[in-house]
Amino acid sequence: MEDKSQQTKADPKLETVQTKSVELVVCLVRILVRFILVAALFWSKNIYAIPLTAYLFVSEMGDCLTIYLAKTKPEFKEILGILHVLNATSVTLVISLLTGWVFNDFYLVFLINIVSASLAYGLITSMTSAILSISTYSTLLYIYHAPLTLYLRLPLLTSVAILILIDGVRYQNITSYLTHVLSIEKAKQDFIAIASHNLRTPVAAIYGYIELLLSGDTGPLNEDQSSCIDKIKRNNRELEQLSEQVLQISILALGEAANLFKQPSQVGVIIEDVIHNVTSRAQKKGLKLTYLKPNYILPLVDIDIEKITAVLNNLVDNAIKYTETGKVTVAAKNEGGYVVISVIDTGIGIPKADLPKIFSQFYRAGNILVYNQPGLGLGLYLGKRIVDLHNGRITVTSMEGVGTTLTLSLPVTRDSLD
Repeated sequence: MEDKSQQTKADPKLETVQTKSVELVVCLVRILVRFILVAALFWSKNIYAIPLTAYLFVSEMGDCLTIYLAKTKPEFKEILGILHVLNATSVTLVISLLTGWVFNDFYLVFLINIVSASLAYGLITSMTSAILSISTYSTLLYIYHAPLTLYLRLPLLTSVAILILIDGVRYQNITSYLTHVLSIEKAKQDFIAIASHNLRTPVAAIYGYIELLLSGDTGPLNEDQSSCIDKIKRNNRELEQLSEQVLQISILALGEAANLFKQPSQVGVIIEDVIHNVTSRAQKKGLKLTYLKPNYILPLVDIDIEKITAVLNNLVDNAIKYTETGKVTVAAKNEGGYVVISVIDTGIGIPKADLPKIFSQFYRAGNILVYNQPGLGLGLYLGKRIVDLHNGRITVTSMEGVGTTLTLSLPVTRDSLD
């Protein structure tokens, strides 16, 4: 797995649907305000209607250009912000002076400028825009000798500006924090994926040397030595399973269903291979391992063979691991458009209080800890994730001291249903 450098810039996923919707609404409001201004200019038969309309159009194009450049060229963001503020203030001044619209609700234009500056340029530019807007409006009221009652609009304008600025600060803080958290999370996922992937090489090498020793090619082994080698092999297998589970979780976290390579498969063949692989372990514990093969050919299922094999391996391996006496039975059948596979054991069982949490990440039942069995509590969590991505189901029924039944249901392919 190739190494990927840690991201330091904001992840594109941060630009959520909600944020894009807000920006779209602000853009539409800006356009609507300018359209209303143009309509008002012509409705009032103002002599400056045509040049002011042209000025508004050019100004809007300039605003759109500066907003775009601020996003694509962040190194020029501060300069572009200043240009935006000066442009917005000059438009408002020119229209106010040439039309005398100081006494109506024209001050809403100031609010639109503040909002657009907040989203595009950040806090400092927004604050500058707010100060200029308020001071400019105050100056216009003074120039036109406005009655004192109109000055009551200033507190409203100021309070709205402050609220928008506060929201801008929160937005920037949240964005910065989420960027930091996502970069840490990605670095963690990359590390886990690389570490678990790189564990495969030494684990395979250990297997090779173990087989070399057991074959006698390096000399005969006495009984104690053979016992030690067998324990090394067993622990190496546990390490292989744990590293594979961690690797699969990191892969699924990056791409979910995109990392599945489904193909129509005969799950009965997979079950037989799994049974063959674990038979020796069951025999060493004196357990009876049985596959109740149906007397008909199971329909095909669309699955990622490698991942479903890993799930079944884990289910049967757990059944053997947590069963001291008795038997482990694997059964398969075609039922209601699903191939249903059951793994039944006569083991220690799962306490009733633990059943709702059994598919949680890193969760292990209390009685398992008492039996001192190794594991991270990832097998069933990973299994459920994989089965869910196959649009299947996995359920558990258990009684402590009696045994456990895990049932895996995989949907039959459409061709098989036809």
